[in-house]
Amino acid sequence: MSLTSNLSRRNFIKSTALLGGGLAIGFNLSGCSKTPPYPNMNPTSLQTNAFLQVTAEGEVILQLHKSEMGQGVYTGLTTLAAEELKMSPALITVQHAEFHPDFRDPEFYVMITGGSSSIRLSYDTVREAAATLAAILKSAAAQQLNVAESSISLRDGKLVHAGGEIAFADVIATARSVPVPELVTLTSPQDFQYIGHFNGRLDALAKVTGSSQFGIDVQYPKAMTAVLIRSPHLGGKAKSFDAIAALAKSGVRSVLDVDGAIAVVADTYWQARQAASAVTVEWDKGPLANVSSESLRTERYDLLDSESGKNVEEVGEVGAATGDTIEEIYDVPYLAHATMEPMNAVAVVGPESIEVWTGNQSPDIALSAIADATGYKREQVRIHNQMLGGGFGRRILSDYLVEAARVAQLSGYPIKLVWSREDDMQNDFYRPNSTVRMSATIDGNNVTSLQSKVVAPSIMGQFVGAVSNTLMPEWVPNGLHNTLAGLAASSDPAATEGLISSEYQFPYKRTDYVMQETTIPIGYWRSVGHSQNAFFLESFVDELARRTEQDPLQFRLSHLPADSKQRRVLEEVAKRASWGSPEPGQFQGIAVHESFKSMVAQVVSISVEGTKIKVHKVVCVVECGLAVNPDIVVAQMEGGVIFALTAALKGEITVVDGAVQQSNFHNYEMLRLNETPEIEVHIIESAEPPTGVGEPGVPPLAPALANAVFAATGQRLRQLPLRLA
Repeated sequence: MSLTSNLSRRNFIKSTALLGGGLAIGFNLSGCSKTPPYPNMNPTSLQTNAFLQVTAEGEVILQLHKSEMGQGVYTGLTTLAAEELKMSPALITVQHAEFHPDFRDPEFYVMITGGSSSIRLSYDTVREAAATLAAILKSAAAQQLNVAESSISLRDGKLVHAGGEIAFADVIATARSVPVPELVTLTSPQDFQYIGHFNGRLDALAKVTGSSQFGIDVQYPKAMTAVLIRSPHLGGKAKSFDAIAALAKSGVRSVLDVDGAIAVVADTYWQARQAASAVTVEWDKGPLANVSSESLRTERYDLLDSESGKNVEEVGEVGAATGDTIEEIYDVPYLAHATMEPMNAVAVVGPESIEVWTGNQSPDIALSAIADATGYKREQVRIHNQMLGGGFGRRILSDYLVEAARVAQLSGYPIKLVWSREDDMQNDFYRPNSTVRMSATIDGNNVTSLQSKVVAPSIMGQFVGAVSNTLMPEWVPNGLHNTLAGLAASSDPAATEGLISSEYQFPYKRTDYVMQETTIPIGYWRSVGHSQNAFFLESFVDELARRTEQDPLQFRLSHLPADSKQRRVLEEVAKRASWGSPEPGQFQGIAVHESFKSMVAQVVSISVEGTKIKVHKVVCVVECGLAVNPDIVVAQMEGGVIFALTAALKGEITVVDGAVQQSNFHNYEMLRLNETPEIEVHIIESAEPPTGVGEPGVPPLAPALANAVFAATGQRLRQLPLRLA
């Protein structure tokens, strides 16, 4: 999933505030008086902040300000609130939040779900919101009972006192007049009842029974279904089209040009899809005509030699890099997100408003995008978020919401837009392709330097161009938006994250970045730059161990500080996986990587028959601070392993003449059940605040697997997906 989150990026976005007069930043836990009232607030309810309310009937409602796409925030954030309210998470009603300024992320400055930051950045915020509500309820009860507030406690959704219990509903009227406390005391970790202990998935029953509503499940009265015929060439647009045959088909209401694509509007999806096949279109191929993934790879190789790039990190003195130089080139392809639920949205456009029902990772960004595309004001747009059938970063972008709104606007119908799997595969914002030259100097058996030079396109450049209208005031001219995008692209942290700031210690370390100019749509993909840079770094570190005739584990440990997190997880995974003693006929590979403030080490055990790689087992150790819901942490590590293993063995998007060649799961394959290994996850106990878990399980898998393949065959595979000769 996923955005990068680091100091460089934060400083860049903060600098845009100086240009535009400031951004709406931070949370307001002292109530809604300084910000607009929350849209779903019931006037009979008690609502002291944007996150929580108690209805007149005593129901506690949490506004889920992060999107639930399988990563567990539905349960995790509810657990945080439940801890301070002293009630089971199962007793709290969860609603998908609409946009509110208090929900803006303090690191990304928009309401967004990404960067494995949901629990980490909400850990104090949601607990403070709940503790504030708890304090007000206790104060109200004390007033009504004429007792000391210290004699009131909370238990299972009730206010408990010496004389018995009182329901939340019974103190609502009094609670409305209670001042909001400026400070609240949070529950001490040693007293946690639910944080670190609650392992039920609150959304599980609805999902397995089919009652959970995803974006694609939304129905609207008299809505028509629309499908879009898009150019097969990325960035291409329709020059002309003939829809006579399509309009003659049953149920078809209209066929129209919508911003260079052709929309077919019909009563049902099947009717719209069948009619779409009868439309003939003449396409302008657009700016990517004649561009291919192979030509872009060749260009990156040329840039390695012709461009010096921008220095991103330099540690130590270059004079320390003594001995013989070795260098190798690594390369990864474009990857699709391939979410289980294709893109979709329901849009209703009225004279004064637009309403959209969908699953999206950033309603804040979407509001601005829809407003820009339709000519409506941002405050006239309303987004009702739903469950997401997978996001992985794809649903941060708003293209499919904008399409639905524009089709509804131009056709005059309420519209349910549904993408096919082919639409989804061929119109994604792909994980970037990337090439790196890894180099080192070796003096005897001592590695005296480790250097990397990355050539990759910039996600940040495209992303800032797409969202600068959300981050900056309306009066800022488009030219300045483009300038900001260019500045962001030239120093994109996603391109080098995971290569820099490593705990590995060598006399000299250096990383440089060369930006590849390309307009192929790229975006944030689960673990972002870490997804490829861990492969580059941990594979090359393994090469250095072999070249210096050292055990890969011991080589890593010898270059780590004694008190490092990386050392702790490496030693633990080695113990758990019986490193050095694989099962007969199997071979092991090891890798470790820090991403999103969590450290993960993995040992992969494989066998090889001919050119077929069989993965038998993956042992994973994660240090992620306090595990709010341990079972969810385990599930996220397991899901990350499967996601990464799919990409490492199968994933590749190829482009020819500006057109994506893959179209469905027959040629963009997923890992199958019989290919899925045993996965064993261990969480290192920690009293530190929670860090990320949605993405950190992905990066170490590919290098650990590649290292195991080398151990088994002697072949060093430096390109993904891994293919034996």
